[in-house]
Amino acid sequence: MSLPQSQTLAAPSAINRARVQSIRYIYLLKKRWWVILLLLSLGLCIGAWTAMQQPPAWLSSGRLMVSGQFRIGGESSTGFGEELVNFFGTQIELMQSQEVLNGAKTRLHALHPDLPEEMVKVTVGQLPKAAIFVLSVYGKSPAYAQAYVDACMDEYMAKKKQMRSDSRDQAAVSIMDELAKLEKEKVTDEGVMHTFQKENNIGFLKEDGNSAANYLSVLNRRLDEFKTEFSLLQKLDLDQVADKNPGPPSSADGTSGRVDSLASTPGPLAEYLKVKQAINQLKADRQELLQTLKAKHPAIVTLEEQIAKNEAMLKTYKDLSQEQIKSRRDSIKVQIDSLEANIKIWEVKALDLARRVADFDQLRSKTERTKVQYDRLSSQLRQMEVYKTFDQDTVTIFEHANKPQQKQMELNKLLAIGGFCGLGLGLLILFVLDKMDDRIGSFFEFRERFPEALLGQVPRELTKAGVTMLTSNDPRHALLESFRTLRSSIIFLPVEGARPKTILVTSATPGEGKTTIAANLAITFAFSGAKTLLVDADLRLGRIAKAFKIESEVGLSDVLRQRTHWREVIVPTSTPNLSILPRGKTLPHPAEHFLGKVTDQLLQEVYAEFDYVIFDSPPVMAADDVLSLAPKIDGTIFVVRFSTSSARRSRTAINLLVQRQANLLGVVCNDVRLAESEYGYGNYYQYSAYRENADAEPVEPMKS
Repeated sequence: MSLPQSQTLAAPSAINRARVQSIRYIYLLKKRWWVILLLLSLGLCIGAWTAMQQPPAWLSSGRLMVSGQFRIGGESSTGFGEELVNFFGTQIELMQSQEVLNGAKTRLHALHPDLPEEMVKVTVGQLPKAAIFVLSVYGKSPAYAQAYVDACMDEYMAKKKQMRSDSRDQAAVSIMDELAKLEKEKVTDEGVMHTFQKENNIGFLKEDGNSAANYLSVLNRRLDEFKTEFSLLQKLDLDQVADKNPGPPSSADGTSGRVDSLASTPGPLAEYLKVKQAINQLKADRQELLQTLKAKHPAIVTLEEQIAKNEAMLKTYKDLSQEQIKSRRDSIKVQIDSLEANIKIWEVKALDLARRVADFDQLRSKTERTKVQYDRLSSQLRQMEVYKTFDQDTVTIFEHANKPQQKQMELNKLLAIGGFCGLGLGLLILFVLDKMDDRIGSFFEFRERFPEALLGQVPRELTKAGVTMLTSNDPRHALLESFRTLRSSIIFLPVEGARPKTILVTSATPGEGKTTIAANLAITFAFSGAKTLLVDADLRLGRIAKAFKIESEVGLSDVLRQRTHWREVIVPTSTPNLSILPRGKTLPHPAEHFLGKVTDQLLQEVYAEFDYVIFDSPPVMAADDVLSLAPKIDGTIFVVRFSTSSARRSRTAINLLVQRQANLLGVVCNDVRLAESEYGYGNYYQYSAYRENADAEPVEPMKS
């Protein structure tokens, strides 16, 4: 028999999580309400005590206003300016600065030596939708508070004036230093420019530069023409040159015309062209005569002799023409080389002229810039001298200190602050305590920490005497249905092979309700007609006999020590089909007996005798007893009690059971509030038509 791997439980929705967490905090507040009350009371007491300790204060206020300024010159005139984006905040900070307050104190002592020095509180604000500052002073005496307001405003105005003067003086010094530097640069630049003008005639330099540029353009154009003609003479053969008809130039530069002129100029090439034309004419005449005369006719023979004579002359003129073309190419090559050398010379000369003109323009531009900057700074310095006689401030005193008024710190305000702080501290302490407490408080917390299968949820019973055993007509419908659900979960477990008949119920620590769950589970199996045995395997502190009011002093401990047989010590109960095997007397070392053969024999016998055998065992973390017995049982049920069980200890106990090869069927959640239950037991009462029939026919026994 083996259980399949438990499936991962569905994640709770955010709404349910918030609802359960809210319920958890509500119960925490109900339990720890005195912490909130104590800290709230403490905060109110501190606030009241602070209010009582505050002495009466006198308030005096004065006003300052942002005023307009008289502008000298245009908008760009030189003067002291301030950044207007953060103007109001800057002025408020300046009025409250320690330097202004200390200066006001010194000024007040000098003007009113008879007034004793006091501790005052200075606040500065700005009226809404107005460019007016309100400077308020709280003091112990009215005279000192009023005098301190005037002293603060006077000190602020003096500080502003000093700042303007310092800024103006620093700017003037900087401008004068810059003027001296610019004057030296101006004198130096002018001297360099005059020297350059003496060494170079600027008018001639520009004229020579233009002439050199034009001459270079002519030379480059002629060089391009000769290169083109030279290229043509290299590419054209003698017949192509001779066939070019003399006439006007065929290109804009006249290069093709010069090539054509070779054929028109008297010389070998011209004679070559004439002889070639004569041969062509004789051949045409011969061809015309051959149409009417025979080849041996004297006229045709005479033409052939003339053709042969001209062809001999053509060969002679061809050689001479080729020599003429070669001489022309060599002549052009010499002219090209000469032009290239001449162009290089003139390029150097033109570049030198252009460089000297550029140097002069640069010297003149630098001198003009220095002069313009010098004139601008001189003008600014003169404007600053004029500005000194029109010293203005953007902020002026609008109203001097008014008559002081007595003010008392508001009691309600201090009480509200104290109460708020106390309440906040109390809530913070409760939040920290909740986070430090690892006890399982809700079903969703259980899901996050325990991936094991959930077999059932036992609802909370609000009784002072504890949970009593179930009866067939039990009015606790939610409790009864929860154990029926647990019974169904065990009966229909998705197991392979034989279903578990022996079931052990345990928990991590005492007080988690495992005994009550084991007993009621056995009763529920008996209700279904199954022959059930409830064994009290907690041989140290077993309470099954007390729960069922059994007086027998013998039990499982005597069976394990082989002092009696188990059939002689089982006790029938008032619940049909349910028998009890009490623990008997306390056994000092139960683990050794559970590991023995007597326990194996007992399990075999009761396995054959009963449909279900439920074992109530000790807690896992209390002793090794359950870890010795659990591997011999078909299945183990682990109990977790909400608001009691430690998640860390429960997790450790489950891991120990798994390590000892115990077959963990799943977990039962005990003491679950109906509002947090997954099964909706709270809605059970809505089924008003349902009534359990006390006289119902007995149920047939279940067969395993």
